[in-house]
Amino acid sequence: MQSNICEKSVDAAWNDLTLYHHLQAYKAVDEGIAASAIKALERHRWYLTGEMLPLALFSSKVPNEDKRALASAILEHKPADLPMHIPEQRFGTGFGKSKFPTLLPTTSLADLANKDCWFGMHQLHIVPEFMSLDVKEWATNAALKKSEVNVCAMNVVNDCAERGVKLTSNFVAVARKEQHLQNVLQAVEHDRSQQPNLRRCKRKLIASLR
Repeated sequence: MQSNICEKSVDAAWNDLTLYHHLQAYKAVDEGIAASAIKALERHRWYLTGEMLPLALFSSKVPNEDKRALASAILEHKPADLPMHIPEQRFGTGFGKSKFPTLLPTTSLADLANKDCWFGMHQLHIVPEFMSLDVKEWATNAALKKSEVNVCAMNVVNDCAERGVKLTSNFVAVARKEQHLQNVLQAVEHDRSQQPNLRRCKRKLIASLR
């Protein structure tokens, strides 16, 4: 089974859905392990929510036919009132925790589209004009290029969050006072700004030593 390490946020939805499909197929090999892995994956479906799904339109991993289907599905769910300021698929009112989509063995990216895609597009300043064009025309479209600048600047959430939590937990025990704790948090923030992707830096270092 392939690694599911994700360096680009635009690839996350495709990676997660592909992993889910691979795990479904792996049931034929070991149903217990596959079921356990799927259960763990179901707790990490943020990038498959409607708000984050439009990022997949900019992924080089997503086949053109899947991009076309996803773009069409998003356009079909266009709300009557735009822009959307509050997502619908959240618990509680307003900005509660995201409601994760239900995945099936046949689920495609297009199946996951809903009105919240437009909320995410508004927040990320994604200009939708290119979505009605043939995918082959997207690369030269001004609207896509303008939108791509915003989405490709996003870091993968887990990479930043997990690194911050780990670094903080390593040193928080020595923070006996509030000021010490604040110093630790500032050090974490500084580290994140200096090392935007440790996995990539590590691979580059290993490659340079070979």
